Parts: sequence; C-alpha cells; structure tokens
Amino acid sequence: MPSILGKLESVGAAPAILCAAIAGAGLPGCHEPLAAPLPAGHAPDAAPLRGGTLRLAAWQDVRNLDPAGPSDGLALQAEHLIFSGLVDFDFSGKLSADLADHWEVEEDGRSVVFFLRRGVTMHDGEELTADDVKRSAERALHPTTPDPNASYYAGIVGYDAYTGGRAGHLDGVVVEGRYVVRFRLAEPDATFLPVMAMHTLRPVCRTGGDRYSDTWVPCGAGPFKLLPGGWQRGSALRLVRHEGYFRPGLPRLDAVEWTFNMQTLAQRFRFESGQIDLLRDITQADLSRFAADPRWAPYGTAGADIRVVGEVMNTRVPPFDRVEVRRAVAAAIDRAHYRTLKPAYMTVLSQLLPPGAPGYDPGVPGQRYDYAAALEHMRKAGYPYDPATGRGGWPEPVVYPLFDGGTLVYTAQLLQQDLAKIGLRLVLRMMSWPAFLATQQRPGGAAISQAGWEMDYPDPSSYFDPLFATSSIGVESSNNASFYSNPTFDDLIARAHREVDANRRAALYREASAILSDDAPWAFVYAYHEYYLRQPYVREFALHPVWTLDLTRTWVDRATGTPGSERAP
Repeated sequence: MPSILGKLESVGAAPAILCAAIAGAGLPGCHEPLAAPLPAGHAPDAAPLRGGTLRLAAWQDVRNLDPAGPSDGLALQAEHLIFSGLVDFDFSGKLSADLADHWEVEEDGRSVVFFLRRGVTMHDGEELTADDVKRSAERALHPTTPDPNASYYAGIVGYDAYTGGRAGHLDGVVVEGRYVVRFRLAEPDATFLPVMAMHTLRPVCRTGGDRYSDTWVPCGAGPFKLLPGGWQRGSALRLVRHEGYFRPGLPRLDAVEWTFNMQTLAQRFRFESGQIDLLRDITQADLSRFAADPRWAPYGTAGADIRVVGEVMNTRVPPFDRVEVRRAVAAAIDRAHYRTLKPAYMTVLSQLLPPGAPGYDPGVPGQRYDYAAALEHMRKAGYPYDPATGRGGWPEPVVYPLFDGGTLVYTAQLLQQDLAKIGLRLVLRMMSWPAFLATQQRPGGAAISQAGWEMDYPDPSSYFDPLFATSSIGVESSNNASFYSNPTFDDLIARAHREVDANRRAALYREASAILSDDAPWAFVYAYHEYYLRQPYVREFALHPVWTLDLTRTWVDRATGTPGSERAP
C-alpha cells in the first residue's frame, strides 16, 4: 500500500506556549483531567439504527481518491468506502465474494472467471456489467495512468503489450457475457485473487471513462459515494450513503466526514467534547492517559503490527549506490531509541515483514544495531571514519527530506545523530507532504528518506513485490523508492508466486528476506500498529485486519443532548 507516513501521529506533549494559549482562550488545559466519555442513547444490545454522521479528523490531507492513481494510507480509507471490488476480505481476513457473486478457477490456475451479482447499482445509477470491469481494468493499467500498483497485475495475459503501448486492449481480460468476465493468466499465480481485492482494479463508473483523469469526481459501487463539492481539497471530505448499495440495510450511517490538516491537540479536545467521534492522531502521552483512565480504556482499539517503517536508501544515488554504505546505515541505527518515542505503537524491526504479517519468521537473519560493524562497513566502502577526531566518512552533506508532522520529525533527528557517528552527515530539509512523496518516489529525488508500508492483502508478496521488485520501479510515484534491482531477488519472489506448496513458498520468502537485509536498500527500523479511540455512542466499530477502517456496519447512537444528536435518527 502507498506510504503510510502520513498516518503516523506526532509524539510528545504539547509545547508549553500552546498550552498557555489554550488556557488563555478558556479551553481545557493540557494537564487537566480528561472529560468523561459521552453516553450512548440505547442499551448495549439495542438493534442498529440508520442515520447520523460519523466525524473524523486527520492532521494531513489526501492527494487523490482515484483507485487507479497515486494514493496514501489515509486516502485508501475513503477509497475503500467509495469503491467495491469483485472480491474483498472479510473481518476475519478471509477472501470473500463482493461484486462478484462467485468465481471459478480453471485451466489449472491459469484462468479465473468472475460471475457478477446482477442488479448492482453504481453511484451514477447505471448497472454494473462485465464491460465495466474490463474498462476499469484497462483504465487502471493504461500506460498513461500513474498507477504505482500496476505491476501487481503483470501476470495477466497481454499485460506487457498493453502497458507498453503495443496493444489497444488488455487481451487477458475477456467479457463472456453481460455478467461474466474472465481473467487469463500467463501462469498460475497464488496471489492473483488477493491482489484482485485491492483497490486498483475496482470498477469505476462510466463517468470515469477509459482513461485516468485528475478532474473526475470518483464514482464506484461502494457503500458511500462522493457528491460534487463533497471534497474540499486541503480542508474536508464528506461521503454520503449510497442508497443503491447492493447489500440490503447497509451502510447504516448517513455520512462520513473528515476534517483535514487539524493539529493533534485540537483533535483531542474536539474528541473529548464530542465534535469528533473517532480519534486516531494521538500523542504517546495522551494515549497513556486514556489507557489508564478506566472510563476510557474499554473504548480503545489496537490493530496488529502490519506496517513496516524504514530508512530508504536510493541505490542509484551516491553514496548509497554502494552496498557497504547501506550496510553501515543499517548497522548504525539504534532502533531502541526510535521506539522510546511511541512505545505503545512501535515494535523494533530487523527485517521486512512485521510481526503481524503472514509469513513473518523471527528466525530470519536481519539487521541489528552494531556500531563497530557500521564503522567497518564504512571502511570497506572507502570512507573510513575516526570517531576520536571526527574525521573521514562521506565528504559531502546528505539531504534528508521530511515533512512537518508525525513521528518522522523526531526519528529524523535520532537518525541524524546515529549516522553522524559513522561519518554520514544529514541535512534535514522540511517540505510539504505532497512534495515529500514526489521527491522520494522519483529517480534521483532523494538519497535517503523514511518510508512506511502497510499490507495490501494478507500475503508476504504484499510487501516484497511493490517495495523491491524491479518491475515496481516507475518514472513517477515509484513504490520501489530505493530503486533496488536484484535479478536473484526478482527470481525468488516470482517463483514464490507460482509455488502452491506452503512450506516451499515460505522458504523462498525467507531467502528473499535475507537478501534484502544484507543488500539493505532499506534499513528496517520499526513496525507500527494502528490505535483508535471511540466515543461509546460509536457502535459496531472494529479495525479491519486489512483495510483498517471499514465503516459499512458502524452506526452512531448519540444520547439526546450530546453534540451531534440533533442529526441522529
């Protein structure tokens, strides 16, 4: 999944000057007791109600809501509500039919036939057909579409010719009737069905045309829809219930609203007062306070460690085009120092797969903090550094881009200190979130920077392929931000796709993981898990094991007289 750094919340207590300003404005102070949770309107076993608006906030913004375009972790939460796929993952993490009524695997795994539900109404009022599935797939994979996830679908017959501009249509997607569409594969692929659950090929309305466009109002078949004017870029997003959603009685909410670019402290105060219903961006200090408060503790929900965060080194840009320098960085980082920033969210990581991901193996040889080894790697690279005199190392300063917000502001300073001890001198350069992504994801744009990735679907390939496969390198919006290319690694993960034996497949990924740890295109630093606090009146909310935020069944049950209760049913 696209970078999740925009989802990693800020750390530490609010600055004293901000606390003073808040106190001067007559608002609750930084150290005053937490407000009490706001009550629900009905008993815990009450039947679900329809209506009401669920309100969320984020300290960052979303740059795109088209499933075929560049995206980020926050945008994907909204995209998941706007677009439904042929298949999806349920709350147990198992693959299930969605827009497809069922599917059949044929030709020894080289063909998958999807039989669509009849009568599915898209947001524009049109019925979903097999033609829409093919059009949406070709739109997403067209060579002019800036789709960072296109390589996931390279196994479809005709992919190379189509994406290379040598064919007018994608031959491997075949319409066999109004409600039947076949995907033909060049060879069996154990990951194809999970990949089809991703957002990239989810059907879009006919208003989306057959080519990607930045000006299109996103329109799909999901439980919520975006009306014209519902997205105020940089400010807010409002999705409303799709009354024609194919699952009867769902969704239960009238609308879901996000307010963007809201500082963490402001979010906490609005959450306590009931102006925000779910709180995600929360400091370590405030999280500890909520968790220790028996009134609030039952309303916190933590997810699994399925997000990996690392320091990305561009293997095409000096000095990180030298493997010994990359190995030096991986050995120089004291990951335990990172974790002290947000111990409730972070787990120290030494390999690509985080502990909550399928295929995680704690026995895989990984990266470890070893200062002496880091100095030796710098010597082997030809840039010896003398800690006693401070002489030597890489002779030029290295620019390290970052954006103003999130844990990155603090980890960047820790990294700067660690690397200075081996003769790599970082210059921190602040920029906006969109500029940061654009810089990091283009060739030659950033020598070293931090990236995060979360699981697109429950399989090791969800991490290995987009981040490190040669085929994931793009001219713009490259998921492979290290621009790492290793034929041996590519062969291992390609074999893993074809392998149906679970033990042999696991062995291939263990070997691939060991190669990454040694080649060090990333210095893996920590795993991260999501945490949400909710008001008691937010009912049937749970973190999805893959998508994090699925609000299809959630409902609001505000008691009379509480903020927002005038909009409750």
